[in-house]
Amino acid sequence: MYARRPEKPYQPVEIQKTEKSEITLLSSVKGCAESDQGMVTKGFGEGIEQESKIEVLGNQIKYSRAINHLCCRKADIEKEKENSIINIYEVWSGIGCKCMCFSEIEAILDNVPIGNYTVNVYEKGTQPGDNNELMEQKLIMSQDVDIK
Repeated sequence: MYARRPEKPYQPVEIQKTEKSEITLLSSVKGCAESDQGMVTKGFGEGIEQESKIEVLGNQIKYSRAINHLCCRKADIEKEKENSIINIYEVWSGIGCKCMCFSEIEAILDNVPIGNYTVNVYEKGTQPGDNNELMEQKLIMSQDVDIK
């Protein structure tokens, strides 16, 4: 009989062939902005906003914020890394309706190599009312972090 190795919990893996060390993005959008229509009942209405923040947890970088925004908007999270700069993007889409909604946004970058980084978080996407017109990219926050 063979001894079984303990199973690891499932975690999404993002493959990047350009880097030896793969940084994985785990993201969560809760509330109105999590659905294609931006109208999730449990997230409808305004909530208590939380300032954007970046935390280091071992070899992870965690970004989070809670915001009030136009209904009928959806947010997706993307990331890119170039040398010692890591950019996290909140990518907004949807027409926007004449009501306010509340969403909590979180991104965890896992398996970040040891080093010093500048983490920038941007908001981008399409303008409310016109999904063909791009929003001007806006810096939400920037912070230097040290992964040990």
